[in-house]
Amino acid sequence: MKRFLRRLLFPRPAAAGPLDCVAVGRVLQAYLDGATDAETAALVGAHLDDCRRCGLEAHTYRTIKAALATHRQPPPPDAVQRLREFGLQLAQAEGPNPRSV
Repeated sequence: MKRFLRRLLFPRPAAAGPLDCVAVGRVLQAYLDGATDAETAALVGAHLDDCRRCGLEAHTYRTIKAALATHRQPPPPDAVQRLREFGLQLAQAEGPNPRSV
């Protein structure tokens, strides 16, 4: 799993530097679940500290996860699907670098 996540972050073998928003979006859920290796976690954490948009997204996911953990009933399937679709849209988004926002 961790090797797969590294390939999502760095599709080209020589690319190992600061992450962009698309790369972070691909592994954000795994990072929040603690399922990334230490190097990936450090890179994602550094990006979240620096990028307001991704930091807010991570905060939102953490808040949702905490709220869901307090409920005994599973969330409605359509809500989970909407969150997944939202995450995919963010991961596929292109545009100006949100770090400058």
